[in-house]
Amino acid sequence: MEAVPIPAGNIAPAPDPDPWRAAPQETLKAVPAAGAIRRRALATLLRRGAAGAPDPVVLRRRAMIDARRAHAYAALCGFGERCGIPPTFPHLLGFPLHMALLLRPGFPFPVIGLVHLENTIRQHVRLESADALEIEARFAGWLAHDKGQALAIDTRALRAGSLVWESRSVYLRLGARDIRGRPHQPVATPDAPLSTMLRLDLPASLGRRYATVSGDANPIHTSAAAARLFGFPRPIAHGMWSKARAIAALLPNAPVETLTAAIAFKTPAFLPGGACLMAGPPGGTRLIELRDRRETKPHLRGTLAFRAAA
Repeated sequence: MEAVPIPAGNIAPAPDPDPWRAAPQETLKAVPAAGAIRRRALATLLRRGAAGAPDPVVLRRRAMIDARRAHAYAALCGFGERCGIPPTFPHLLGFPLHMALLLRPGFPFPVIGLVHLENTIRQHVRLESADALEIEARFAGWLAHDKGQALAIDTRALRAGSLVWESRSVYLRLGARDIRGRPHQPVATPDAPLSTMLRLDLPASLGRRYATVSGDANPIHTSAAAARLFGFPRPIAHGMWSKARAIAALLPNAPVETLTAAIAFKTPAFLPGGACLMAGPPGGTRLIELRDRRETKPHLRGTLAFRAAA
């Protein structure tokens, strides 16, 4: 399956025929526990098969936005008390579907070791506590990257049949051979003057705390031994926590009506450690970066545009 010709960092209307309806559908009847997902992911470390595509659309029917979980997530990521459901929160509902696709027998690469290269989120309407959403995820194609094989997974959330939220995640298998797909087009980030907005301390416990609330228990975020096994001197912060924390710092303390956030993950942020949030001038589409304490090495870079409630 070749890549859908949508540049990474942009989500375009689905072509005709609609790939969400053209592919077979599989319903995820129960969300596996984080420990079970981790064990299955570890079992993929010996994968050496030929590249196959996880073709089905995987969906969750009536995925409820749990107010307590959303509150714990918002507090950990720094969203204000009056922000309501964070615009990054539906990624947590879609994450088990990503894993269901990547853990399928036909997927050729180990799940642990995939690099989360980019994530673009678009929220179309305000999210509400206790919303019953239908979450869908699909393999959106292979992408040829100069460092290996990349692939895209699209996710969307529907409420009563209407699209309320969508995202694209791009993952990379470093060093893969026999690369296929259209050339990867990175997130567009035009230059703009940046100002220091916030300095952050990243405690050693951050990876474990985010794993608890998100369900993403990849051991490179939670275990020093596992991090060293994969070439990191110590655990690294989850990229999606870093994205959420950067967005939270730039939003007003009010519910978000619409939002687009396109982020490229650049270098790992080690735990414990520190980071510095920098941003371009407010208004319109805003350039954002999360850098190391010395403001020299970027951990993420991208753009943010939103409309909040008055």
